[in-house]
Amino acid sequence: MNKLAEYFSTDWDAMTRADWTGLVIVLILTVLMAGLYIWVFKPGNRDKFEQYRDFVNDEKEMDREVGHGQTR
Repeated sequence: MNKLAEYFSTDWDAMTRADWTGLVIVLILTVLMAGLYIWVFKPGNRDKFEQYRDFVNDEKEMDREVGHGQTR
């Protein structure tokens, strides 16, 4: 266990401004992503996001592209 603790140890005093900035950015993004995942996958929000389930495969968009000759 001592080798494992030594491997993951951090010299906080040796960290530069760039190290601290990167650490803060990573922590903020981690919290934001966790919040986003909780918000999106919460069962109560299912109806809000269900309408966007097939937005990539929307038939109206495909018909419009075919009508203008963009796809064949």
